[in-house]
Amino acid sequence: MRRFASASVLTLVLAVSSHTIVADDFEQLSTILSRHCLDCHDAETRTGGIDLATLLQQQPDTEEARRLWIRVEQVVSDGEMPPPEQPRPAAAEIAAVNDWFWNTYVLRDGKPHIGTTPLRRLTRYELQNTLEDALAISLSPPYRNTLTGQLDQSEFMKLIPSDLPGESGFDNDAQRLESLRPPLQQIAEAVHLALDQFSRTPAAVQTVLGVPEIPLQADELESRETIIAFLRRTMRSDPADLPHQTQVWHSLYLDHVATSQDSRRSLMHIFEMILVSPDVLYRIESTQQQATPYPVTGVELASRLSYFLWSSAPDAELLQHGQDSSLLQDDVLLAQTDRMLNSPRRLSLAENFAGQWLGFNDLLTSEEYFRDELWNRESYDEVLFFFDELIRADRSLFDLVQSEWAYLRDTAASAAERQITPISRESTPGKYADLLSTRPLPGKRDPQNYYPPLLVQATADEAGGIITTPAIMRVTAAKDRTSPVRRGVWLLNTLIGKRLEPPADVPPLEEARVALAVKQNPTVAELLQQHVSRAECISCHQAIDPLGLGLENYDSFGEWRERYPDAVPVVASGVMPDGSRFSSPRELKTLLQRVYQQEIAENFVHQLYAYALGRALQPHDRVSLQQIIAAVAAEDYRVTSVIRQIVLSDQFRMRQDAEDP
Repeated sequence: MRRFASASVLTLVLAVSSHTIVADDFEQLSTILSRHCLDCHDAETRTGGIDLATLLQQQPDTEEARRLWIRVEQVVSDGEMPPPEQPRPAAAEIAAVNDWFWNTYVLRDGKPHIGTTPLRRLTRYELQNTLEDALAISLSPPYRNTLTGQLDQSEFMKLIPSDLPGESGFDNDAQRLESLRPPLQQIAEAVHLALDQFSRTPAAVQTVLGVPEIPLQADELESRETIIAFLRRTMRSDPADLPHQTQVWHSLYLDHVATSQDSRRSLMHIFEMILVSPDVLYRIESTQQQATPYPVTGVELASRLSYFLWSSAPDAELLQHGQDSSLLQDDVLLAQTDRMLNSPRRLSLAENFAGQWLGFNDLLTSEEYFRDELWNRESYDEVLFFFDELIRADRSLFDLVQSEWAYLRDTAASAAERQITPISRESTPGKYADLLSTRPLPGKRDPQNYYPPLLVQATADEAGGIITTPAIMRVTAAKDRTSPVRRGVWLLNTLIGKRLEPPADVPPLEEARVALAVKQNPTVAELLQQHVSRAECISCHQAIDPLGLGLENYDSFGEWRERYPDAVPVVASGVMPDGSRFSSPRELKTLLQRVYQQEIAENFVHQLYAYALGRALQPHDRVSLQQIIAAVAAEDYRVTSVIRQIVLSDQFRMRQDAEDP
């Protein structure tokens, strides 16, 4: 992740003296890089695969050059390059690199902009939610509390291939979805499944069409009114478009019924065509072909907000505010955001955003992490409702690292009943509705059932925060053992936002075991030290290994341990980059909050912003990012503050149709 120091460093250094280098002078920029970087990064040496000599000969507006300049500016700004043993660039030189980059890639003609707005296609998760809401049916299996021995997806999800995450890290990445051919045949089959359930559910038909069943013999007026009712329920467009849409779809209906002689069959055919049309599968927005940002319409903003917070289409109230354009007003937009966060549908933020970002969705989708249905579902729920609690109770994002509360799965709570202190919902009123109140919670425990997790006080060393939950400990472990490197990389990459490039030709861990065979029972730390003894490994592992080793008290399923299976004591201690020492997971989490506080906050905003926009963030997003981070810091880093600031940002409320005038 890019650290947001550019603007502050730039402002400071440009004010230092008249000797500050003019940053937009590319010749002087070349001189700086030649002096400090080309010994290791010319066309012959290419250390780390980076050839700056060739880069300096390229135009900066190519995609390849842009990506490489982003890496260069990041490591220079963060002080990672040149290496510590090499002479450091002067402050004015670092500012020159930052300033040139800022004027070249962040601003355009000296002004902020938002970049080209991509076309968004619905993911299968969004499509399922959209069809459920539009057709008033449920395609997801209900929250069952009876074990079946396996983890099943809905029949709808089985029909459509899973979406692959894009550069943003999320499956709603517009560029990734655009690069793939839509699985139209599978989508049509899934839509057919949804419509079949709809047609057999009188309450759903009544809700959508206003009649208890789809007409068998409809005259022209009745068929037209039926199609209008369906369009109003399923389309996310401006009401002014309804007459044209009605004419198009009703004409197709008349052609079809002339052959079928069956109104119900023809209406179902038209319904299916509507639901697989671009107006439903894509979030289409009107364009003005402008190279400068301009506001989206109220209806378009309603769709953006709804797919961000609910992963589904706008409901009637939100759509009404979009249609009358009142949603374009800050106070109305924030009021609707609060209303939507008070809905059970907000759980999609925990399921879809947090599940992908933190990786705990793998507990329900990957056989690698399967233990048994009870354990996997309960461990998943612990993290699911932990993240939702950040929203419900308006908590700080730093509770992700360490908190004085936690959700404990039912079986663990039952086993440790005397050692835990439940937190009553009355003592934590929260800002929004409690979603657990809808889950079944019988008074008598049945070993064949599983139940919602329990909110408890986190008093023991092993409790508190998301980092050390069984779910995260499982998905950051190898299949049959813990992996300090894997866990350390997860903390740096996922939580802190520090992207790591894996080195080439990494020696296997077994080589380290052979090298240390002269010592009986080498510790995990000694194995890692031998494993990364090469110079090219040290710089990254100095940050990775202490973090991973600090979590060694948790086995591969997140169970607390003080000894390994061979009775060797677990040592969960280490030294942070600033020299601070820790000797337990709790001390590690305390130091994480102190040493990496800014990085964790920036990364959280970065991740949620990318998810909300449906694309990877680019340099031109930094102006808005800095504004969001500053506003969130002023509000004690509340998760709800991040959400509110995102929906108020230019990138969320505006669009741009071209990069160049």
